[in-house]
Amino acid sequence: MEIVLTVADHEQNGFIDLARWIKLAEPEARRLIASVDARVLAECEPDLATDPFTFTLDLRDGLYNLIGGGERQLPMQEAMRLAPEQVSRWLTERPIPDDVAHIWPPVLRLNSFA
Repeated sequence: MEIVLTVADHEQNGFIDLARWIKLAEPEARRLIASVDARVLAECEPDLATDPFTFTLDLRDGLYNLIGGGERQLPMQEAMRLAPEQVSRWLTERPIPDDVAHIWPPVLRLNSFA
């Protein structure tokens, strides 16, 4: 299983995978996603209807099929904590999602979930 940090760019109508954590057993991956969700207070969760972009954690199988994910949209601070370089680069460049859909996101170490 893989956990993928995904940004939904509502202004450009697309998704970009920013970072991933691989070779996880499903229970461990679900536990890590739940631990991040638990840190997000309801009043801090981005609004899908009004925010220009939102971040989320997706759970993917070995073939990169989406099989689940987090219950919460992640505030920018939480996304930056998990993958600071990748989120910063995305914020600076704001690429068109279709232009980067073919690029695999980098694999990061699990210590960013600590």
